[in-house]
Amino acid sequence: MRCATPTSRTALVSNTVQQSKPTVSSVVEQLASKLHLAGITDARRTATDILAAVLEVPRLWPVMNREAAVDSTAAVTATRAAERMVKGAPFGYAVGCVAFRHLNLVVDERVLIPRPETELLVEEILLRMEKVFRNGRPWGTAADIGTGSGAIALSLASEGRFQSVIATDASNDALTVARINASRSATALRVRVDFRQGSLLAPLGGQKVAVLASNPPYVSFAEMDSLPPSVRDWEPPIALFSGHDGLAATKELVRAGSRNLMTGGLLALEVDERRASLVAEMVMRHGTYMDVGVRLDLAGRERFVFASRI
Repeated sequence: MRCATPTSRTALVSNTVQQSKPTVSSVVEQLASKLHLAGITDARRTATDILAAVLEVPRLWPVMNREAAVDSTAAVTATRAAERMVKGAPFGYAVGCVAFRHLNLVVDERVLIPRPETELLVEEILLRMEKVFRNGRPWGTAADIGTGSGAIALSLASEGRFQSVIATDASNDALTVARINASRSATALRVRVDFRQGSLLAPLGGQKVAVLASNPPYVSFAEMDSLPPSVRDWEPPIALFSGHDGLAATKELVRAGSRNLMTGGLLALEVDERRASLVAEMVMRHGTYMDVGVRLDLAGRERFVFASRI
């Protein structure tokens, strides 16, 4: 995993040990010691991952370059990341970024940390649109509702053939992070992403779109105590919780989404594995969707619900 930082990698690391500069191995040992004392499992691997993220190099690079010199700035940054993990911060917040498909995204407590499962949501959308538009025609407009870090919207804008991409979020703080990520990913984007503030679909108004995608909040308030502390105590509640049953946002997306999807448009939702069948039934009962289906994530869990607008 790579994490872009204000300083370039070449300024942070050298292939030869320089006087007064720590080596990769010494930094990893220092970080691993801190993590181990805090009871973090697999401390050495985590320490290696932290340094790799700070140096913007592949995860195996520190293992293959143990005697390379590390700039003191990078060593301090890595140490601070380890200290944040000791305090309970999840890895993404500790190092300040996360890899998502072909992008490196800035993340902090203003946004949910994008998960690998959501990469599959993007993959499925791209495959379905490619199948429909085999002749190379543009795909129309995609909307990512509750964009957070911008992970879905920016991936669709960089990998798809959409004419435009819209990203909405109720949180101005989240949109600030998403815009930063759009700027950092500018060279990879095929189309500009239009960021709009507002609750769920409200920013779309009456605009019709070809794809309506969302990884909405889907945890019920009653399930708060069952969440891992790294999630419950760090990630933004607005991106986690959705009513007493965890389905408030999803219900609204299904209900109002039918007004914004063009005929044949794709509804693509990430859902709680325990509620996938309930969401699929909800979509079928609505009466404006067809080809409703549930898809599994890499762990074999029911994670996604897809449907087409009649």
